[in-house]
Amino acid sequence: EIRMEILPKSLRETTENVVLDGEVVAYDRETKQILPFQNLQRRKRKDVSEEDLKKQATVCYFAFDCLYYNGTSLLQSTLVERRKALREACQEREGLFFFATDKTSDDLDELQVFLDDAIEAKTEGLIVKTVDSTYEPSQRSVNWLKLKKDYMEGIGDSLDLVVVGAWHGKGKRKGWYGNYLLACYNEDNEEYEIVSKIGTGLTEEELDVVKKQLDPHKIDGPCSYYKFKEGSRNEPDVWFDAQVVWEVKVANLTLSPHYLAAFGSVESGKGISLRFPRYERTRDDRTPTSATTSDQLQEMYENQPEAGASRGNGGDFSD
Repeated sequence: EIRMEILPKSLRETTENVVLDGEVVAYDRETKQILPFQNLQRRKRKDVSEEDLKKQATVCYFAFDCLYYNGTSLLQSTLVERRKALREACQEREGLFFFATDKTSDDLDELQVFLDDAIEAKTEGLIVKTVDSTYEPSQRSVNWLKLKKDYMEGIGDSLDLVVVGAWHGKGKRKGWYGNYLLACYNEDNEEYEIVSKIGTGLTEEELDVVKKQLDPHKIDGPCSYYKFKEGSRNEPDVWFDAQVVWEVKVANLTLSPHYLAAFGSVESGKGISLRFPRYERTRDDRTPTSATTSDQLQEMYENQPEAGASRGNGGDFSD
């Protein structure tokens, strides 16, 4: 068994104990690029030779923040102080441990360039923090703002949703799946909330590709953290583990009693669903927990000019 100990060797000699906030990613040492998350899932776990290791994606840790250092909690320290502690506690190791790139600025144009650079580097985007902000675990803060590629101009009608189920196809789609069940992610409850069915936008070639992509993730029944109306028409023939993320285009968002996405947040007894959803592509660069959230869905619904009129069954269609 070959083991890679990343963090211990990245700590400085003066570091006795430390708690970090960061993320594990797949990393290509040759191109120095972050790779899709699925590359980690495809890594061999048994009988790994040195030659295999050279070909596989490297497991790399990007450190964002420092919460605790040498017996002292830094939760009430400022961002500037926590950044300093992070660099005092740790040191970078090429291809294995990096400090997340940071920049201090009050220039909006510079922020846009920084966001463009982040997307070009195949990251999800930026976290903007005020320099005097404290660290508030599991809480939303007005001092932190998430900027993602989806927020950029021209992508407001695009959603990234998780495929959690499917129905067997009929007629021309026999042998494939006919419709699919999509969910958004609720960050607060760590649950996947059913938002819509989808069946359009896929070519015959894509139907074959996505079936092969989804079948390895079949499960016997819905996970406990899937939120849907039991006994309803939204129970699919096949359930999948939350792994595959699709980019979906929609005409608009609507309210529906049949779906539980952001349920009751806009109107009592109704959730948010999609009108005329259409498959665009599989998002290999997305993890399920980085999919569109129920809070984002609610905000997008409320920002629609026609929001008051978008009330109906939502997302319903037949083969």
